[in-house]
Amino acid sequence: MLVAALLLLALLITGVATTSLLRAVLVGNVDDQLRAQSATTLDLQTLVARQRAGEESAVPTDYALLLSTGVPGQVTVLAAPAVGSPEVGDVDLEEARERDREPYRAEGTDGSDWRVVSVPVTWRPTGEDLVLSIGYPLGSVDAAVARTRALFWLVALAVLVAAALAGRVAVRRSLRPLREVEAVAVAYGAGDTSRRVPDAWPGTEVGRLGGAVNAMLERIESALAAREASEARMRRFVADASHELRTPLATIRGFAELHRQGAVRDPEQVGAAFGRIETESARLGSLVEDLLALTRLDEQRPLRRDPVDLLVIAGDAVHDLRALAPDRPARLVGLDGSPAPAPAPVTGDDARLRQVLTNLVGNAVRHTPAGTPLEIGVGVRRHEGGAWATWQVVDHGAGIPPEEAERVFERFYRSDASRTRGTGGGSGLGLAIVAALVRAHGGAARVVATPGGGTTVEVALPAEERADELPEADDHETLDLDGPDVPEQADPARRGS
Repeated sequence: MLVAALLLLALLITGVATTSLLRAVLVGNVDDQLRAQSATTLDLQTLVARQRAGEESAVPTDYALLLSTGVPGQVTVLAAPAVGSPEVGDVDLEEARERDREPYRAEGTDGSDWRVVSVPVTWRPTGEDLVLSIGYPLGSVDAAVARTRALFWLVALAVLVAAALAGRVAVRRSLRPLREVEAVAVAYGAGDTSRRVPDAWPGTEVGRLGGAVNAMLERIESALAAREASEARMRRFVADASHELRTPLATIRGFAELHRQGAVRDPEQVGAAFGRIETESARLGSLVEDLLALTRLDEQRPLRRDPVDLLVIAGDAVHDLRALAPDRPARLVGLDGSPAPAPAPVTGDDARLRQVLTNLVGNAVRHTPAGTPLEIGVGVRRHEGGAWATWQVVDHGAGIPPEEAERVFERFYRSDASRTRGTGGGSGLGLAIVAALVRAHGGAARVVATPGGGTTVEVALPAEERADELPEADDHETLDLDGPDVPEQADPARRGS
């Protein structure tokens, strides 16, 4: 509507300007012709003599020729066209001299417009000074201007109609992507999240809008998928946690009911029953603590950031293992079985990093036969991504099948389903906590094969030292952080943890 109004205003201005200019040009031509005619009729005596003799007048028939004394009402019409003559009786000699052949407007006897040139002349027989006026009617000029105006407005109307139709088509075509955006939004709201706005030229506002809407829909779809995955993990986690909590609770309740009903009377039986209750209570408390730890890690609470050397923590873990399980050979070694461990400084939470290594060592002890040797490798590796302080906890047990190695960091996952929860099997959360803590420190955890049999769990954390101060790594020591080490949402746990 605004464009149509502006176009109409432009046409109106153009029409007025065009017709005004045309009339001015045509009137100018008439004025030039009047000046030329006034120069040929200055000899009044010759003009009158030719008229008396009946000869053809020097003035064309569409011109009017008038003679006046300068006194109103005393005008003699020497020649006039059929349309009449102009009123020039009030033009005196002085005014005619001042005009100096300059054309002026006069009104005709029939009310029409005329252009007139008045010049002073002398009638020689009497010596009388008179005013000779030559006029030309502007009827033909006005008719030409009127025809031009009518033609212009016809053309303008056609242009306006064509512009309106073209504008309507252009607007409909330009708004088509908006209708597509509307259709996509309606479909998306109805549940069809696969719909997208068709690509349009990004040089237009509508094209950029379509691209922005598609990007927004992609983010919404990703967010919905992430939410659904999170809800699925939460449901699975709650179900697994309920199942894990139900087992020790059922054991505690069963022995308590046996004691209440008097089924257990022998002191040894009573002691054994309460021993089981105590054991299951401790296991229940440990499970609750693990769940609480995972919940806190999921909340991404900030960790302490202090200088920590992984070599010191590994040495303490070896000493603790020798004290708690003296039947197990335990060694502190370098990476990949090299004899010399190396300092591995990082920035992190000392207590949490000790928990990582404690869980790894406890997991290895829990799932390998008594007397199975265990090594803890420590060192720093360098590759294209930077320097990484690394732990390797190596056991020589039965190992983990390759198809299960990718799942050991999932919560409540156990690689050996034959183990019962009451005979040494873990809660399935130990390696989940390991993976979550490692990820919180910006690192990665993974399971790799152990030469000669067994399992190696490798943890890599960003090293504190500069890469040019670290020892060179062998080609086979390249760390791969793109594997199944720490899942994106940290749902980890190794073979029983």
